[in-house]
Amino acid sequence: MRANRPSTTAALVAAATIYLARDPELAHLVPEGAAAWSARCLGALSAPGLAVTRALTHPLLRWGPRLAERATVPGLLLHFVLRKRWIEDAVRACLAQGRAQVVVVGAGFDTLGARLGGAFPRVRFIEIDHPATQAVKRLALSRGTAPDNLHLVSADLARVNLARALDGAPYRRDEPSVFVVEGLLMYLRDVEVAAVLAALAALQGSPGSVILTVMEPAPDGRARFHNATPLVQRLLAAWNEPFTWAVRRADIVAWLAGAGLRLQAMADSDELRARFLAAPRHVPLARGELVIIATR
Repeated sequence: MRANRPSTTAALVAAATIYLARDPELAHLVPEGAAAWSARCLGALSAPGLAVTRALTHPLLRWGPRLAERATVPGLLLHFVLRKRWIEDAVRACLAQGRAQVVVVGAGFDTLGARLGGAFPRVRFIEIDHPATQAVKRLALSRGTAPDNLHLVSADLARVNLARALDGAPYRRDEPSVFVVEGLLMYLRDVEVAAVLAALAALQGSPGSVILTVMEPAPDGRARFHNATPLVQRLLAAWNEPFTWAVRRADIVAWLAGAGLRLQAMADSDELRARFLAAPRHVPLARGELVIIATR
């Protein structure tokens, strides 16, 4: 992303949340409060952000996002929502096991901390993100009722080590934690991904959990959604947010072990479909991203 511009991907995920919250067949998949917080984030972007929010909820304009999705990655909007549902279920399971803090790395406009903070008042929720994106998030939180146990940390993780970014946050290395690294690693270089994993190993004691999303290389070897059209690569390049990193499914166990992590569960598009979508209804779903939970 550009240094002075909020993440376009963060806005896209927020827009997907709002859009599906108004879908009569799929709205039940959007957690309560997620669409409202997403709308605040888009509204905090600018006047065009408010216009986008209104368009997404206008019944006569809902064909636009579907048309755009078909031209780029069919099923991408639903994939975003199911990915977040899987992650939230995993976070809640970790909290039930006694994790005392949740750290969302590269949070974008994620609504997890804003929504769960009130339900888990003894848990510390910490979000780390690029200053340009987080400035919008701070404004959005100021327009709602943000929980007192949600803490924001501004840091460009391409330049600042994760451990150093947390120095000024109320993070406790001696308490069990869960880290969420969603929709971030695919934008980093190999050395930056290695640095994030090394920081997670240094920051967490045992027990600890890490929830990650990673791209699985497409048949042509590139880091991309497997059912993406050629238009996607051009769009990501124009936004300065190209995918640069992926890991083969067969290499994931060894990759995690290098950071002292053990694979606990993994979900691909088939697993997300089986878990959240009622059979036999078939709807398109983006393919090529894996959601992982690992433990120390």
